[in-house]
Amino acid sequence: MKTSAFFYTIIAVLLSLTECFTTAACSQSWQALNPGGGVQEYSFNGIRGTADGAVYAVGSGGIIWCLQNGIWAQVPSGTTVNLNGVWSSPDGVVYAVGNAGTILRLQAGSWAAMPSGTTANLMAIYGSPDGGVFIVGNGGTILRLQGESWVSMPSGTTANLNAVWGCACTGLYAVGNGGAILRRKGGAWSAMDSGTRANLKGIWGTADSGIFTVGNGGTILRLQGKTWASMFVGPSINLSSIWSGADAGTFAVGDGGTILCLQGDKWVAMRSGTTANINALWGSADGSVFAAGNKAFILRLSEL
Repeated sequence: MKTSAFFYTIIAVLLSLTECFTTAACSQSWQALNPGGGVQEYSFNGIRGTADGAVYAVGSGGIIWCLQNGIWAQVPSGTTVNLNGVWSSPDGVVYAVGNAGTILRLQAGSWAAMPSGTTANLMAIYGSPDGGVFIVGNGGTILRLQGESWVSMPSGTTANLNAVWGCACTGLYAVGNGGAILRRKGGAWSAMDSGTRANLKGIWGTADSGIFTVGNGGTILRLQGKTWASMFVGPSINLSSIWSGADAGTFAVGDGGTILCLQGDKWVAMRSGTTANINALWGSADGSVFAAGNKAFILRLSEL
């Protein structure tokens, strides 16, 4: 009896600590960084940091901004097409992807184009736990980097794919329009039942918080075992991106300056200070979290 009571006491303490972490994250504030105030006509669509502490934001018209040593600076991309996603490998190689099959790679301080073999709009890029680098895009496009070349993979769908993410704990996932969710297992992609027809725009997770995907109409799904379960968030606001860190919290962003924070099993709204659409979200291992969107603004999460 005493052992049982002790066990339940420990569980209660752990749950209390988890609630404490999420509450602390949700009570922080967002600070506007607004790099290059004169480029308000641009929109940022993707944001990502590198191992050496730099942060890259990419967007419409081929715009790329870089934060390094506390200073934002615009860098030439060599393209005017919309850039939709950016990713950095652990060894510091940075890639950006965009419309019309555009793939850029940062080499020796400058961006250079790579042949993609497709004209599809490319929406997102991510590196898997096994070292592979994957790009997803319109028409079910999935590309994998093999050596110096991008090779097409069969996806089994013609849906536009909008985001890709993975971890060693569960594998690699891609999400897209019409509720499409794909999982890569054993080298091949297969469909999962999402239970929704909403366009899914972002996916992220951790071993501690679980895996989430977000999309139009306020859709938030959480993977429970092998089943995607819907979470109620209230207003039917289109959500575009989600990010979760072990100690930093779990956040989702979307239209009209929407920022949501997961507190226990409930999503609570945070004040963003903007009504512009927020398109991208990323956080670093040290707990720094950035959001980027329309009107070329960038927000950073900071303690009150």
